[in-house]
Amino acid sequence: MIKSILCIGATLVDELYFSQNTIIPDSSNPATKSSSIGGVISNIAQHLALLGLNPTLITVLGKDSEAISIAEQFNKLGISFSESNFDTPYTGKYVSVSQPNGNLYVSVCQDATPEYLSVSFLESKVNFIKGFDFLIIDANLSVESIQWLIYFSKNNNKKLIIEPVSISKGSKLAGLDLNGVYMITPNQGELHAIANINSEEESVLVSHLFNRGVEKVWLRKGNQGSILFGVNHLLELSVPTISIIDSTGAGDAALAGWVFGYYNQQDELSSLQLAHSLAMEVLQIKGAVAATITADYLLKIKNNYYHD
Repeated sequence: MIKSILCIGATLVDELYFSQNTIIPDSSNPATKSSSIGGVISNIAQHLALLGLNPTLITVLGKDSEAISIAEQFNKLGISFSESNFDTPYTGKYVSVSQPNGNLYVSVCQDATPEYLSVSFLESKVNFIKGFDFLIIDANLSVESIQWLIYFSKNNNKKLIIEPVSISKGSKLAGLDLNGVYMITPNQGELHAIANINSEEESVLVSHLFNRGVEKVWLRKGNQGSILFGVNHLLELSVPTISIIDSTGAGDAALAGWVFGYYNQQDELSSLQLAHSLAMEVLQIKGAVAATITADYLLKIKNNYYHD
C-alpha cells in the first residue's frame, strides 16, 4: 500500500486553441480557445486529488496573477504545494493548436522548471522528499535533476515513475542510468528516443530499458490501447472506439488512473482498465483535467468501458 505520493515537475498555464477548419499551414486559421491549469505533473496531481489520493506537489510558480489563480485551485483541491519554488518572475505557459477532430497539430511551451527545480533545490528538500513512498516526476525537469531523483529513489527504496512528456523531453533519458526507475510511460515515439538504439522492434527497445534498470515499461499506443511490459511478462489492453474532442492530457490522466488502481490494490489488468477509462473521459472534453471525476465515478465508467 502506498502511504504517500509526491509529484515533482512542471505547472503551466494551458492555452488550447481548436481550429474550426482543417488547419492550413502558413495562414491564419479561425479557432476557439480554452484556458486551464496545465503541465504534465500538475495534470496528474489534480486527477489524483479528485480521486481522493491526497498528492503533494513540488513545482514552480511565478510571481504573477496566474500563479495566484493556480494556487487557489490547488488549495481548493487539497493539493499541498508549500515546498515548491516561488522565485521565478513568471509562471510557465503551454500553447497548443488542435485540428477540428481534437488531434494536436502543434504546441509550444515556456517553462522555468529545469532551472528552478535544480539539483541544489532538490537537495535542500531532501528530508521532505524522504517522507514519501511513491514519486512521480515528469521530464520537464533537467537531465541532472532527473538523474538525481533516480539515484535518490534507488538509495531510499522509493517507487519512481517517470512520465516522458514528449519525444524531445523524453530524449533527456537517453543517456541516463535508469537503475532505480520503477516504471516509465512512453508512447512509441518517446520509446525510440529514450532507448536511443538502432532498432524498430518494440520488444528490443523495451528490453534495452530493462537492461538499463527499469522495472516496468508502459507503452501507450493511442487508439490501439497500451502494453504494460514487465521483465518476464506483458499485459496488453485495447480501448473502445470513442469520438475525440481534445487529446491534451490523456496520457497524464491514464497515469493518474493507473496510480489510483495501484493505490487501491487492484491487479494490473484492472489498473490498466482504470487508466484507459480516465484517459477516455479526458479525450471527450476540452482541456486536460476531468474536473468532475470522482473515485466512484471512475469505477463506474471502468465497468461500462470494460464489461468483463
